[in-house]
Amino acid sequence: MSYILVLIAGVSWGLIGVFTKAIDALGFTEMQMLFVKGVLATAVLFLITFFKDKSQLKLKNWKDIRYFIGTGVVSFAFFSWAYMKAVNLTSLGVAAVLLYTAPTFVMLFSILLFGERMTKTKGIVLLMTFTGCILVTGILEGGAAFTWQGIVIGLAAGVGYALYSIFGTYAIRGGYGSLTISFYTFLLATIVISFLVEPAAVVSQITVMGQWPLAISFALLTTVVPYLAYTKGLSGLPASKASVTATIEPVVAAVLGIVVFHESVSMLKITGIVLVLSSVVVMSRAEQK
Repeated sequence: MSYILVLIAGVSWGLIGVFTKAIDALGFTEMQMLFVKGVLATAVLFLITFFKDKSQLKLKNWKDIRYFIGTGVVSFAFFSWAYMKAVNLTSLGVAAVLLYTAPTFVMLFSILLFGERMTKTKGIVLLMTFTGCILVTGILEGGAAFTWQGIVIGLAAGVGYALYSIFGTYAIRGGYGSLTISFYTFLLATIVISFLVEPAAVVSQITVMGQWPLAISFALLTTVVPYLAYTKGLSGLPASKASVTATIEPVVAAVLGIVVFHESVSMLKITGIVLVLSSVVVMSRAEQK
């Protein structure tokens, strides 16, 4: 079930591209999109938690806020900004590959912080997923643009993405459930992002354009559902395996690009999809053994 939950999260995150194209066409910036996602996700998670078990809104110790500063500000807000910046400085393909160095960073952090062992299977899976991500993005087929600044910021996005698994694991070990972790993650991220946009102007623009259904769907399907599923999955999986399993996201994004937006398909992309899916199967079977 933990693997299924993390796969659901990966598929949901893979939908981000479809929504982003639609919202970009309406004239919203990336940071405005993040703000809207954060506000709606925080509101929905508050209502869910309040009616399901309001006790989960309480922190066991105010010092524990550091976990959620980690998941919300250091991870979500930071890696989202770094990823978008890397896209502008390099290309979508290069930025996506750099973002999905995250499993490698999670593996390293988990070895250093949680005492996980580096095994031959983990090494093989990491190689398969990273190679698969490279092939899926299509950068080997030409058109990629490289700058040192873009490479560094893209790698920073990978580190930020990886840190959600790390801080999330600390929060789980501190006795917090997925609802509490997700709620405080987006609450703190939204507070920080609100200083980087004009909240009143964003709300007014969405209202005037009548785009609240799109905004709510965007927040629910690409934020609330995947973060709840992924955080719950972390309670039954080591951070390293959860991060690798979630790399189905670029596969979903590639398939949607081909089916919905009629993007080019090639044997390299198909090979990449097979590699990423196979790595998930290998990791799952290794866990069963």
